[in-house]
Amino acid sequence: MNQETRTFVGRSVLVAVLAILTGHVGIGAQANEPIRIAENDWTGNLVTINLAKKVLEHEGYEVELVFADYTAQWAGLAAGDLDVAMEIWPSFSVAAHEEWIDEKQAVEVIGDLGVVGKSGWYVPTYVIEGDAERGIEPMAPDLRTWEDVNRYADLFARPESGDKGFCIDAVQSWEIHNEERLANLGVNLVNVYAGTEGALVAEIESAYAKGEPLFICDMWQPHWVMAVYDLTEITLPPYTDACYGVGTDEPGTFACDWPSDVTYNVARVGFRDENPRAFEILQAMHLATEAQQEMLVLVDIEGHSVEGAVAMWMEANENTWMSWLQ
Repeated sequence: MNQETRTFVGRSVLVAVLAILTGHVGIGAQANEPIRIAENDWTGNLVTINLAKKVLEHEGYEVELVFADYTAQWAGLAAGDLDVAMEIWPSFSVAAHEEWIDEKQAVEVIGDLGVVGKSGWYVPTYVIEGDAERGIEPMAPDLRTWEDVNRYADLFARPESGDKGFCIDAVQSWEIHNEERLANLGVNLVNVYAGTEGALVAEIESAYAKGEPLFICDMWQPHWVMAVYDLTEITLPPYTDACYGVGTDEPGTFACDWPSDVTYNVARVGFRDENPRAFEILQAMHLATEAQQEMLVLVDIEGHSVEGAVAMWMEANENTWMSWLQ
């Protein structure tokens, strides 16, 4: 063994010892490969993945955020183009979960994220109750449930909705299933996708500023919009597993409400073995709904960057995120 070889081996042993002492054992054979986390297109996901990125970087990992369509990301995980996807909403992912986790077994669940979400149909409260301060009269005073909608469908009509009322929807790839929901409930509305969260919010802001009627086919919590604008949820038939086709061979009708979603994180099969320490950290990461909401307010109301909001939250909540590293 020559001097150059001895030096190389000595350095390798030193690196290994330091890795054990600092807890960075999990990087292993993938040290030169960044962990690729899917980046979706709503603020909640952005603060979640940037928080995970900062926590993993604190442990010595290189992390890359890769933009991915919410539905297409599952195939990206299976193909090895992505390693991790975060904040999966169960009610928007029934088909994807069955295909990629249950059937193909190419993706696995890391664990619950902690954020609990709920989607629904909404209208601005002034549509039902009016707003005396703004001189707005009630437009649909008896609108309470899905059974009342057809009486007021014309109120929400637009040129692009034809002979039906218009309802603004979110992003088509999110598996929202409002086409089935509207058709199977016999509701005389047509859902038109905003395409992005930002475009959906812009529709709400515009209608609210003008005091115009608007039917929202998908709004969700946690979201800063729910804290800023007075919206009333339209009651739908209660959620059941059968309605969503869960536990049955029959397809879902989706003629019911969304469930309350305990969001979760997923990884490509193989990531756990290659990066066990990183997997453990993501498994331990538990972000409460209220904690995410704090960062959403910082970004969407106070105007901070996503990275800045995450840094502010981490500084104020060091004990929380450091506990994920135990």
